[in-house]
Amino acid sequence: MTSQHRSPFPLTLDLLYELLDIDRELPVRRLLQAARQVRGVLSPLVLSLAALEGTAMGSGAHDELARMSRRADTYRRLADDTARVPGARVVKGPSIARYYPEGVLRPLGDLDVVVPTESALWRVLALVLDRHDSDEAELTELYEGEERHLLAAVWWPGEDPLLDPDHGVEVTTFGFGGEPGEVPLRARLPDDPVHADVLSLAEERFQRPFTVKDILDLVCVMTSPAAPSPRRLAAVAAEFALAPELLELCDRVRAHEPLVAAVPDELVDALRGPAETERLRRAERAMDSARPRTPAGAVREPRYGLQLTTPLRRGAGEHATEHRWREGVITRTPVADFLMVPGELVDPRLHECALAELSALAPWPQRTGHGAPTRPYTREEV
Repeated sequence: MTSQHRSPFPLTLDLLYELLDIDRELPVRRLLQAARQVRGVLSPLVLSLAALEGTAMGSGAHDELARMSRRADTYRRLADDTARVPGARVVKGPSIARYYPEGVLRPLGDLDVVVPTESALWRVLALVLDRHDSDEAELTELYEGEERHLLAAVWWPGEDPLLDPDHGVEVTTFGFGGEPGEVPLRARLPDDPVHADVLSLAEERFQRPFTVKDILDLVCVMTSPAAPSPRRLAAVAAEFALAPELLELCDRVRAHEPLVAAVPDELVDALRGPAETERLRRAERAMDSARPRTPAGAVREPRYGLQLTTPLRRGAGEHATEHRWREGVITRTPVADFLMVPGELVDPRLHECALAELSALAPWPQRTGHGAPTRPYTREEV
């Protein structure tokens, strides 16, 4: 994206002092210390603004900023790689970073990719593993009715493993995971990339409170030449059951005087009615989900993968397969093997049994498989 497409909104250190509630009389190092204590890896943003405003910086700060710039370049290259997979779409991350003012480094935790099929999911991760050696993988299986969906991810250490957050790529076969019992999984993304980015920000509210980074993301999108029509954005938010979350994020932005004009009144007004309608709909769903169900009407619960092997690119596999034995289920994927469990706590004995069972199995077949696919859900944003 060329510079004329970037937001002209003046992101400054003064603005970050306000957003982080830090006394403006304190030195920039105190602002940086505060930024390191909040979610969202904000330190690259502070450092890039400090450099633009001519703040004196030592070799350590310059080196950290350079590493974070290279981190952003890594994600941009990976985003370009994923474009080789038909139907793959990057949301948030480098996609939103395009709207930040020239020279301002948007913090990047991981790369989020949405794909239309399971085979596309493994192809994306294979491309990642062609470039980077991973030491950690994730897998979650989700169901919406009888439809099965996946989230899979690989992670690897940052350039300075002691100081930098891990790199990660998370790939899903769904656009929005929703909230169990209230908001269903929505498989597709909006067609418009800007709508997809903004609603992906809103969807994060189901995982955590909004952060300063979310506030700045919305500001940069809504003040850029690519800003969507307020009424159209509100309509799409209602269509994807995210009007309450987008309205909350808008209110968070407008709670700060310097940012009030960044979110138009028209968008807030257009969201209020759909947000109330959606809240009522969720309350009804929650009451319905609390009622006893017959076995035929039972909801299939998510399953989570406990990693058993180091992530590797295993040939041309496009599907995962399930191996069942008397103790449980091992899912063998084109990147790693996982013991499937219902929650975070796992009996160490079961883990040992799974490793023993896996060692007795044949190696992963170096071919395209046709087994029962798998599906995932994500670790929290760094």
